[in-house]
Amino acid sequence: MTARTAHPDVIAGGTTQDHIEMLRAELRAVTDRLDAYLADLARPRLTAVMTTAAPAGPDPLDGLPPLIGVEQAAKVLGLSRAAAYRLAAADELPVRRLGGRVYVATAGLRALLDGAA
Repeated sequence: MTARTAHPDVIAGGTTQDHIEMLRAELRAVTDRLDAYLADLARPRLTAVMTTAAPAGPDPLDGLPPLIGVEQAAKVLGLSRAAAYRLAAADELPVRRLGGRVYVATAGLRALLDGAA
């Protein structure tokens, strides 16, 4: 059985609470980097969806209420549900949060799509 070595900060006299705070800060930094990385991955996908020529026909946003669910917005954009939620979390979609639910503003979605044309 191998002996466990303590973290250098604990050996140097740091308290357990100091060690916990240091780990929390490192975890926050890693999470922030991961969020930025995922947002960068999603940005080209959203641009590709927005720049794809829309088929001639009725506007898919006509008749929709002012706020639609993320899943419905995903269908309109031709994205997967998971991709739409990632874009919403990265503030790449015009989202509104009400009562713990996430909605996409139809007017903002129209402006986003019109701006890409």
